[in-house]
Amino acid sequence: MKKDLFKNTIIIAIGKFGTQVLSYFLLPLYTSILTTSEYGTYDLLVTICIFATPLITIMMEESMFRFLIDEETQTGKMKVMSTASIYALLSTIFWCGLAFLILKIIGYEYTTVFILYMISAILINLTNGISRGMSKLKVYSLSNFILSILTIGLNILFIAVFKWGAYGLLYSTILSNILTCIFVIFKLKIYNFIKIKYFDKKRIKIMLKYSFPLVPNSLSWHIINISDRLIVTSFLGSSINGIYAIANKFPNIMNNFSGFFFTAFKENAAIAIKKNDYEKYYNNIYEIIHNAFIAISLLIISILPFVFPIFIKKDFSPAYDYIPLLVIALYYGNMAGFYGTLFTAFKESKIIGKSTVYGAICNLAIHLVLINFIGIYAAIISTLLANYTVCIYRKIKLKDYLNLHKLDNYYLSMLMLIFITTMYYINKPIFNIISLIIVLIYIFITNKELIIDVKNMLKGKLSIKKS
Repeated sequence: MKKDLFKNTIIIAIGKFGTQVLSYFLLPLYTSILTTSEYGTYDLLVTICIFATPLITIMMEESMFRFLIDEETQTGKMKVMSTASIYALLSTIFWCGLAFLILKIIGYEYTTVFILYMISAILINLTNGISRGMSKLKVYSLSNFILSILTIGLNILFIAVFKWGAYGLLYSTILSNILTCIFVIFKLKIYNFIKIKYFDKKRIKIMLKYSFPLVPNSLSWHIINISDRLIVTSFLGSSINGIYAIANKFPNIMNNFSGFFFTAFKENAAIAIKKNDYEKYYNNIYEIIHNAFIAISLLIISILPFVFPIFIKKDFSPAYDYIPLLVIALYYGNMAGFYGTLFTAFKESKIIGKSTVYGAICNLAIHLVLINFIGIYAAIISTLLANYTVCIYRKIKLKDYLNLHKLDNYYLSMLMLIFITTMYYINKPIFNIISLIIVLIYIFITNKELIIDVKNMLKGKLSIKKS
């Protein structure tokens, strides 16, 4: 099982990693051509769109993915895909049409691009759900590679050549999403699986019962993000939100890595629960993933003093001060994501939704109380405490389903985060070099098992190729 998990994670990473790395090399382009206000506007629109899509689809793409895994017959799979896709598409037509009319009436400047962005995001989510549910991870990986390459290429064209500003960023994503959807539809021949006659009213009720609690979960995570953007923009201006958006770019490297893992682990965890030794397996993955997330956190903080001045132009330089706390916030957010994946395996979506609602309330309350006193740090501290709340709540609730062992090096890893963060803020060249060396040694020691496992797996794959 673990070998399959690593293999699938690597397949997914191959499709995404290279282009995501390339996207960070484009930060100098974004920060030199776009103003802080333009980037802040783009970031806010995307965040609002991401917030709205779960309301429209009721997370049907996640329900489709989960039920496809358990479905063994071809007819059953066709019923799951047809029911989920038709429901999601009809809902999209209704709600996006209504939103278009309302926004046009009030004269919103970004109406057309906003609606198109939302539709394209829903379509890409559906095709991704089908790819994963059909266990076509290579197609999923390839489609995401195509998506990333198209987005990056069109970004350069629309921003650097056509000078379209925030519109360029939005339209490049819309076109990339649509073209990638077309690729997946024809590659997997999805049109052969989705038929109106297979729409099942009984099945839609069962799928909605599973997916509905995921909506407050998704919305609450987005509330944590969108409230930050909206409050920062309202109280401090879109330029400050642009700086805050850039500050989030580097911690999101961890989300990129965790995204590879969680995409593979959702299927893996759902299959593993059918086996007798699933608790032992989950504990082994628990220790590995904790060490990996700590390693990524430490690496981001220790490397940034060297790379930040290269990637980020002067107007966005205040973002440097906000990054370490955002990294720690995302560590807890990703650990909460791991616990959430285990609840998905148990089909306990209500706990996932409830925990994130508590986190969103915590985030909103703290942010509003502190914004007038500490400015942008209110967004950072509220996000950190919200993620921590979700993480701890899920960990406690998980005890009713399985026994996760205590992590041996948890307190040591927290001390390492505090130490490396302190060196980051001192920001002296010699301390930065020492910090990086210490982090690399620590990563090797604590992730030795993972490094050996991946190395052996790659060697095995190479030996197969040679033979």
